[in-house]
Amino acid sequence: MSSPSWNPADRQVIDIGGSKLDTAFASHLPAAMAGTAWFPKELAYIKGMERWCAIANRSYQTSDEMDIIESTAKEVVNQLPSGSFIIDLGAADSFKFAPYVREFLSQGKSCTYVPLDLSETSLVRHIGNVKKVFPGIKCVGLWGSFEQGDKYFSQIPQGRLFLSLGSIFYNAPDEMCVDRCAEFRRHLVGSDRLIVGQDAPSATECHSAQSSYQTEEYDAFFVRYLEGIQEHAGIVADAKSAWSYESNMDKSMHFFKVTALKDMVCTKFANYKISSGQTYKMFPSWKRGEEEIHEITIKEGLTIKTLGKAKNSGMRQYIIGPQ
Repeated sequence: MSSPSWNPADRQVIDIGGSKLDTAFASHLPAAMAGTAWFPKELAYIKGMERWCAIANRSYQTSDEMDIIESTAKEVVNQLPSGSFIIDLGAADSFKFAPYVREFLSQGKSCTYVPLDLSETSLVRHIGNVKKVFPGIKCVGLWGSFEQGDKYFSQIPQGRLFLSLGSIFYNAPDEMCVDRCAEFRRHLVGSDRLIVGQDAPSATECHSAQSSYQTEEYDAFFVRYLEGIQEHAGIVADAKSAWSYESNMDKSMHFFKVTALKDMVCTKFANYKISSGQTYKMFPSWKRGEEEIHEITIKEGLTIKTLGKAKNSGMRQYIIGPQ
């Protein structure tokens, strides 16, 4: 049950496990190097959050999703009471939450903005920027992962608007999508709502989806990710020249094919050797269509409605609630 006494100070950043994340995610790397597990994406956001923000701010997904938010914020906020909490999952430096805040104010309702992120530095900076735009809105940061958030959310009173924007929530293997829906079936009570943005490019839209990965910003971000992996593995090499990567689509899954261009040794992983020519799949993401998303969500005991679709891409937004 939620705690009615949850009342942190304005601008407070609560460590819900974020201070332990770097080590936790790095522990997955030996299995990933051996090809028996996925490389943890989270290391990229911890190591290169500013570079990721540069990508997101120029992405077609961001502008298309913002158009949907602007046109549907009133419908969403109509369902929430005054005193609600806007919990922004993976906030980075995004202001996609802003139309909801403006709509709360327009309807004469109060709200608290609660961004959750992996990077404490990014979180503090983001809260500072939010306060410049909305000085009268209370902001409380949650420093940690989505999984750590799942364990913490029960402390925040009901009347919660969860935002999972930017193709995060359903961007996972089938079993993980089911687990996420099951988790939110436990979170969502009464007026609580979850807003999910998810890209699902059609055959004619795949070009724009692919081209979004082929920019200078993405190159800088990915090189920083490889540098982070090398730091944890004890690899001594110039990441930019030691690896190549290319964007690939396999049916509904996008991934990067990453190839070692030289022999390298993981000195922190029992001198595990990576041979020149060895390839890995990194950063997998799943593009799911409207029908599939409705089916998964309803099957897990939640209600779902499509709020809208972008005109120029497969980006859609959904509003999800308890049955």
